[in-house]
Amino acid sequence: MSDDSTLPAVSAPSAAPAARRGGMGWFWFLAGLAVLVAAGAFAFYLVMVKPAAGAARELRQAVAGAIGEIVGQKVEIKSDTVVLSKSAIAEFSTVQRKTQTITKFESSLLGSKNMLILRGDFVVKAGFDLTKPFKVAVDDRTGEVRADFPPAKITSVELRNHEVFFSDNGAWNKLTPENQAQATQQMIIEARLAAEKSDIKEEAERQLATRLHDLLGGEAKKILLRGEEIKL
Repeated sequence: MSDDSTLPAVSAPSAAPAARRGGMGWFWFLAGLAVLVAAGAFAFYLVMVKPAAGAARELRQAVAGAIGEIVGQKVEIKSDTVVLSKSAIAEFSTVQRKTQTITKFESSLLGSKNMLILRGDFVVKAGFDLTKPFKVAVDDRTGEVRADFPPAKITSVELRNHEVFFSDNGAWNKLTPENQAQATQQMIIEARLAAEKSDIKEEAERQLATRLHDLLGGEAKKILLRGEEIKL
């Protein structure tokens, strides 16, 4: 009968290598998952984010170019807003018209009246004063352009030439150069009042809307002028 005590001892297999193999498996699994996530994020950036950012940048540049062309001045892009450069003249006209004004001037001295009737040719301009609150903003997300120009105004009333249509000296109240100057000034004032009552300011608004639409219609999804969508 053999003695079992003389048999060599057999030790149980160690669990350490299996544990190490399991740990490495998880490591490679997580590493692979991270690579997939990174690749997906990069693909999303290339397909969605980068083109959108490029389109937004192009829209802002298009808006800056359009505003610069409309106002005839240098503009700058600051974030999502187009602003005038500091050195720019902040007034521009979009409409000009030739008009004519006839003024009757009279003065009286001790019952003696004189009379002077002048006819003047004017050029009236209407546009926008950008020293007033002014902002053009671009919404990168929606492609919407919001142009908050101030209301149109008469920018100039220029007397080009004039003539004496009629004159009449009083018996002892003769017409003087001072009377001529007063009549001319009166004529200029009346020309401006007539311009204010005309539709030239409305025409300036329409011209601005048309220019914005023509220059940005292919770029912007929507163009708003003081909150109202431009539809031409």
